Amino acid sequence: MSDDGTLIIGGGIAGAATAWHLARRGAEGVVLLERERDFGAHATAQNAAILRTFTEGDATGALAHETATFLMDPPDGFSEVPLLDPKGLILQLGASGDEELARWRATKPDPDAVRPLDAAELQERFPWYSGPTEGAWLVEDEGEIDVAALLEGYLRGAREAGCELRAGAEVARFIKTTNGIEGVVLSDGEELRASKVIVCAGGWAGDLAREAGSTLSFEPRRRHLMVTSADEAVDAAWPIFWSQPEAFYTRPESGGMLLCACDEEVVAPDECTVDHEVGERIAEKAARLVEGVMNAGCAHLWAGMRTFTSDDDFLIGPDPDVDGLYWAAALGGHGVSCSAGVGRLAAEHILGEDPSDDTARALDPRRSQVTQLS
Repeated sequence: MSDDGTLIIGGGIAGAATAWHLARRGAEGVVLLERERDFGAHATAQNAAILRTFTEGDATGALAHETATFLMDPPDGFSEVPLLDPKGLILQLGASGDEELARWRATKPDPDAVRPLDAAELQERFPWYSGPTEGAWLVEDEGEIDVAALLEGYLRGAREAGCELRAGAEVARFIKTTNGIEGVVLSDGEELRASKVIVCAGGWAGDLAREAGSTLSFEPRRRHLMVTSADEAVDAAWPIFWSQPEAFYTRPESGGMLLCACDEEVVAPDECTVDHEVGERIAEKAARLVEGVMNAGCAHLWAGMRTFTSDDDFLIGPDPDVDGLYWAAALGGHGVSCSAGVGRLAAEHILGEDPSDDTARALDPRRSQVTQLS
């Protein structure tokens, strides 16, 4: 590859979206490296596939809104199937969530798509719900993402526009010079030179940061998801239900119900294994909030990673200390639902456009230095 090119480390949704945006913009010498044999094998494949633009941070929310627009109306030829099933999202915020919701609602392109639900309509739309009903809202234009189609669209588009996709290509170390990072060495000894390297490696971002000499820190956290066995009473058209006070969400999946109790535990990325005691806690919470959901029993329990940095905001842009090194990492649980915005912003940094709007500044890896100087 060209010494002037770009290496993308990590073939999950963030790396694929970054490759797609770069290739679409005409960038040359872009190579996407994935250490596994399949792209998107970790956090991308293990997430809950939910479009929820209601987020804690304004910058995250902006990228989620951008991606929601992309999912609803993707570019011609991006996907042969719809990327979003807008089955609706019920947000149960409790008595204290009105102010927070009003602020977020004002940021939506269509605020009228968000409306309150009384107890009767909540029961009608999601008959199995048996928890508190106060503070429930329906978001009519959000729902379930086809993650496989989204990932494939990014990868195919990137390939067709000239990006090289390489699976089974594990980065062993960086090529470091007095000018900064100038490429990588793969585990088989192959050297790849590039003027810019961007890390989109999810839970392994911390290992790569230490290898590169970066001072950025990352924390992978494990979260479990469960799917119940099929139950003929489940209606696939039911909306997604998300309770903020209860830290719980659920949606129909494969004839049963997908369940999550929003657990978090710091783990090493290569040790993200299932803890069956967490499965029991999911079942206990689900039985209390969703009447009858556990009658069919558990069909599948798995664990996935959500990676954070110290302030829980994304890191998108140049490394604060290492020249030639860039990041699209620490995306928490929002990598899929913010992917189009993340890839666009990462590509702008790689292309030297120095994005400086509020969202770009809030997520810039150099933000702590700016804060200290201001």
